[in-house]
Amino acid sequence: MPEAAPFGVAPERAIAHLRAKVALPSETWSDLWEGMHAAGFVVAGATKQQLVEDFHGAVTRAIAEGRTLEEFRADFDRIVEEHGWSYRGSRGWRSRVIYQTNMRTAHAAGEWAGIRNTKRLLPFLRYVTMDDLRVRHQHAAWHNVVLPVDHPWWETHYPPNGWGCRCRVEALSERMLKRLNLKVTDPAPADDLVVRVIGDGADAVEVRVPSGIDPGWAYNPGIASYGRGAVAADGMTETFTPLSAPGSVAGGLPPLPVDTPRAALAPRPSSWAEAHERLRAVLGGEQRIYTDPTGQRTVVDAGIVDHAAVKDAAADDEHLGRGRYYPLLPELIEDPAEIWVGFATGEGTGKVMMRRRYVRVVQVGKDAYVTLVADRAGALWKGLTMFYGRPGRAKAMRTGRLVYRRGGS
Repeated sequence: MPEAAPFGVAPERAIAHLRAKVALPSETWSDLWEGMHAAGFVVAGATKQQLVEDFHGAVTRAIAEGRTLEEFRADFDRIVEEHGWSYRGSRGWRSRVIYQTNMRTAHAAGEWAGIRNTKRLLPFLRYVTMDDLRVRHQHAAWHNVVLPVDHPWWETHYPPNGWGCRCRVEALSERMLKRLNLKVTDPAPADDLVVRVIGDGADAVEVRVPSGIDPGWAYNPGIASYGRGAVAADGMTETFTPLSAPGSVAGGLPPLPVDTPRAALAPRPSSWAEAHERLRAVLGGEQRIYTDPTGQRTVVDAGIVDHAAVKDAAADDEHLGRGRYYPLLPELIEDPAEIWVGFATGEGTGKVMMRRRYVRVVQVGKDAYVTLVADRAGALWKGLTMFYGRPGRAKAMRTGRLVYRRGGS
């Protein structure tokens, strides 16, 4: 009997959650860790961009159209054949993991968005298992745990809590609790941490995870995707904390190549106003779209000029020289030396964002170099940094996951 999709009707929030992800090549399942999956879509071992994008489209279509696992497998077979992908494991197991993992986490994220919006009427969540012999022992112990929606336990124990986990939550009111003869669990279940090892041989890494939860699953997909739901006070700016996967610290990076700029440098501007008008002209006025070497499109609009204006307001006139290098910005996106992807979580909202960083070093004189860095959030160019000095100074900017190196993979 074919396995049915876990939705009765088109789940708009789950679809939105999945469509918002950016497809990324990856070597192993742990390249993205916990909440990073809210912003990035990966398939372990799928190292080619187009291959990952095709799987992303197939999974999104499966959710949007309510396709069964067997229907998804037809797409799986077609994509594997088109790309000549050699994957680990059997066809049945691998296709099931891709289908179930994305279906269940997308459903959990979409469900959380609804829970967040109705918590005044339904302020409690109940942990519910399938109550059969396949349920993990620890998950069975959590059956009928009832806690407030905002309780921190749900930040790490919101299901699914592992590979193949079928657990779910149910939103309840006080009246519904009484009708079910349930009470708020007090105290909440212990959050005991255990040490687990992921990876093999020299790549083995120890991680600490809550007991009963598989490594990489101790997060709430809905919070990572949509936030906790709290509204920041007026004037409060969200602070983001960088995220990293276990064992992801890069070492032994080769030096960045030093490029000769293609565009001519501009004269030094006489004022910040002139510099910002020059920036606007270089970027094509109000909006322009650039395509990077991986095929990703970056939208540049007038917001980057506003960003520069705010940043430059605190700078002295010695920094006006940066206006000479604005003509080099288009080639920074179209021909970077490297592209890095990094993740960060908002300390107030818990929402995870992905940053795409472009890095390029150009020689602008006999012994003069400038490093250009552009940061993109979503598809929009959000930040611009440039600094002078030897190319080695760019090391601090080369963080996250390297997804492109000119002349390399």
